[in-house]
Amino acid sequence: MPAFLRQHDKGLEYSLEDYNLLGRSPDATIRLTDAGVSRQHATVRRDGNLYWVSDLGSANGSFVNDVAVTTARALRHGDRIQIGTCLFIFETDEGDHLGNTSSSSNMLHTVALPMKTVKATLLVGDLRNFTNISAQLSPEEVAAMLREWYAQCTLVLKARGAIIDKFIGDGVFAYWQGDSLESRVKATEAARLLSHSDAADSPVRKMMKEEMNLEVHCHIGLHVGEVALGAMGRGVNTAVGEAVNVAFRIESLTRKLQVPVLVSSSFMEGWEEGLQHYKNVGVHMVKGQPEPVEVYALVESNPVLD
Repeated sequence: MPAFLRQHDKGLEYSLEDYNLLGRSPDATIRLTDAGVSRQHATVRRDGNLYWVSDLGSANGSFVNDVAVTTARALRHGDRIQIGTCLFIFETDEGDHLGNTSSSSNMLHTVALPMKTVKATLLVGDLRNFTNISAQLSPEEVAAMLREWYAQCTLVLKARGAIIDKFIGDGVFAYWQGDSLESRVKATEAARLLSHSDAADSPVRKMMKEEMNLEVHCHIGLHVGEVALGAMGRGVNTAVGEAVNVAFRIESLTRKLQVPVLVSSSFMEGWEEGLQHYKNVGVHMVKGQPEPVEVYALVESNPVLD
């Protein structure tokens, strides 16, 4: 489905690709010169027949129909996207069909689920030392590295049935509905692959390693808990709840313990076979939690799960 961002006041039209970076960076797909726009400000990416906009932690935020973009948001024909002082209209070749009341209602039913509380297997990934490393790269190289990493995350996670909730700059949040052993096996496999990504699979990271002696690694936090899952607003679907906060805090704990993958005791509960892949590394306090959490580290020597 061809789609476009149009600036009608300036007579400009941008044809959207599968992945589009918006910002002041010379390497941006859609380059904006507004001083209120960050270098890597936002992305618009295609997933099937839908296009999703995400803010990349920009200084001044991104807005759709005057609502701040705080998580990946599905776009509909006619949506207004504001970045700095730049105002775009999202349009598709199927606009006439998507724009009428009945078809819009049908579309919302396909992309926006009612809120419900469910058990979920949660994955949070983050690129270590990204700020320091990006300071040594050009904006074009940073954008290219993130594009490659987003593509790798998408390939690894979707092949294992995960739902990618959002990309947050140099981080990713994904989940599997349910807490089955199968979901935890798939999450473990995804974590191992993402944390051991070969630089040869990424032209930019290969260049960084060979020419600059720089390596960037992904650290992962895994957790199982109850989340509220569904629509947070028009076109906005996400998983929220304290379990999500815990998953992010567990990922942050990888820095202190200097391990690439950590999981909670909830993730290990009822999975005795999992102890061959993980080792207990103790009970630790994490920011924002009144009680310490027990965590397990992925054993490096184990092969990828079948």
